[in-house]
Amino acid sequence: MAFGRPSRISLRWKLTAALVATSGLTLLAAGIALVPQLQHRLTQDRLSSLTQTARSERATLLELSGSEARPNSPTVVRIARGLQRRTGARVSLFDRGGRVLVDTDPDRTAPGTGILERGQDVAFARSGHNRATLTNGEAVVVRQASAEGRHYTLILRKQLNDTKAAVAIVRRGLPLALAFALAIALLAGIALSYGLLRRLERLRQDAHRLGEEGIDEPLPTDASTDEVGQVARALEAMRARLSADEQARQAFLSTASHELRTPVASLQGTLELLGEDLDGGEPDVAKARERAASATRQSRQLARLTTDLLDLSRLDGDIELRSEPLELHELATSVVTEFDARAGEAGVPIELTPEGPKTWALADAPAVARIVRVLLDNALSYGAGRITLTVGTDAGHAWLRVSDDGPGVAAAERERIFGRFERGLAGQRSPGFGLGLPISRELAQRMGGDLVVLDVQPGASFDLTLPSVARPTG
Repeated sequence: MAFGRPSRISLRWKLTAALVATSGLTLLAAGIALVPQLQHRLTQDRLSSLTQTARSERATLLELSGSEARPNSPTVVRIARGLQRRTGARVSLFDRGGRVLVDTDPDRTAPGTGILERGQDVAFARSGHNRATLTNGEAVVVRQASAEGRHYTLILRKQLNDTKAAVAIVRRGLPLALAFALAIALLAGIALSYGLLRRLERLRQDAHRLGEEGIDEPLPTDASTDEVGQVARALEAMRARLSADEQARQAFLSTASHELRTPVASLQGTLELLGEDLDGGEPDVAKARERAASATRQSRQLARLTTDLLDLSRLDGDIELRSEPLELHELATSVVTEFDARAGEAGVPIELTPEGPKTWALADAPAVARIVRVLLDNALSYGAGRITLTVGTDAGHAWLRVSDDGPGVAAAERERIFGRFERGLAGQRSPGFGLGLPISRELAQRMGGDLVVLDVQPGASFDLTLPSVARPTG
């Protein structure tokens, strides 16, 4: 698969450019979106303010007497001048017939047309309608006031130059604000990228050191909670796990080679002695048979170790186990039958609890049988008195318990005996390799259960727990 040429731009400048571009585009978009909204809001506020002022003058106009309601009377002039000072607008007042009572700027023309606004104002007065509009940048408010045969029309006109000036100021300030924001974003991008890239560089050096120097030395930890810190902690966790796996592998190979060397050397010596006996003039048949029997025992021991090592390699290779309904009492009965002859020779009775309600577990039948065989073999090898097998269910789990009346397992050894090639004090006096219990526990855990030693006295009691399942139909 072909890839493009690598970029020569460093990550620091890419991050800085992204931050600057984001800030600039954000401010530009905000200016494009907000300036028209600001202009619209300001003009509407001005128009609303003029409308409210014109409405508030209604009572004052209706209080005019007949002598006051005449063109350019002192009273109407005073009212008009007051409105003009308060609003900054051109003020016109008309009576019912459209006669002008007062006009603060009678010669003003409409913006952009050169036509006197007086004619349009007369038309507004004669129409008898209220209105509030925006025309050519000018706010026009027309309010009617009528009561007891009196009728007046008040017209306010105001150029919204202050609104335009405010919007123009905002528009002129946007480039400066944009430049300032870009400068701040540039400085912030450089500062932020410096710290981030320094941590990334340290992380790169740690990864490079793992490849060059190996996985024995721990990596420095990053206590931060961001993604870089999480990657650093994940890298250290991976190194620790690889180191532990490598140590376990080396320990396994060392122990396995030692355990294999002993029976192989013993078997080789026995066969050499047997060959010497047979090569003699008159071989001792009884001694030859004894050596042949010893060689047979040693080969069986070697085959057993080889089987255990193969089982461990299969477990380390994440072998898939089946998950199907399994009746524990029936399986235990079948396995106990295999040990009847050996138990009879040793004079140790094996008791299986009477069959009651079926105890169904979700497990792999060969794996469970393998575990039960290991437990029975250990009980016959290290235990004493009778051996008892019990099955049952409890809190969503099916369990199978193997107990004996022997010396039991010391509290300090209850976890150690589940380590590979680890054996308790009782096991050191009997042949074995310390692999049966580790294999059994890993099988149990692969099936969603566990294998533990119970704290009971006297004797030893091993509990195998498995996920329970309802009795299958059919």
